[in-house]
Amino acid sequence: MRQLLLGLIIAVTVVPLAACSEGSPSSSRASAAGAPSVSSTPSAVDAPTLSAEAQAKLAAWFADSRHRQGMQALDHGLRDFKRSVAIAPAAPADYMTIRSACSDLDHDLNIIKDFDPVPDPQSQALWSSAVTNLRQGAADCLTAATANDAAKVTRAKAALLKGDTDYSAVVARLGTVLGVAPTAG
Repeated sequence: MRQLLLGLIIAVTVVPLAACSEGSPSSSRASAAGAPSVSSTPSAVDAPTLSAEAQAKLAAWFADSRHRQGMQALDHGLRDFKRSVAIAPAAPADYMTIRSACSDLDHDLNIIKDFDPVPDPQSQALWSSAVTNLRQGAADCLTAATANDAAKVTRAKAALLKGDTDYSAVVARLGTVLGVAPTAG
């Protein structure tokens, strides 16, 4: 779902933002007026209207293939992690599956942590919280799965789920700010 949302964000912002790049104040107002409105959004993503320049910066950040691919990799890693901990680990093979998912997620997060800041302060705060919680959860998960410790895996899962909640809020905020109704990931 998030990948679809991310693709929609790009598609919806490219045409209106092209008018902004021409430098005409009237075209910027027309672009902002032409953006679809969002009827209801979670309170975590309520957003003031950004200026055309701020919206263009945010769209450019998101359109950067490194950021887009990183978010797609993060979606994939989180899905794999959730599948791996869907059952209570009991056998060594369970821990190996969890360790593999957490290792992949940890790898992606070590790349993502070096992304440029999101040029929207609220999105950046959510992004920073998401990456911090996800990195801590992934590291704890690796340690716990290596030790075959179900209780520690459960604690690591809580940190990862908090990070996932923050990440979902980032995706929703990007959707709201860029004029696309956010969807649950």
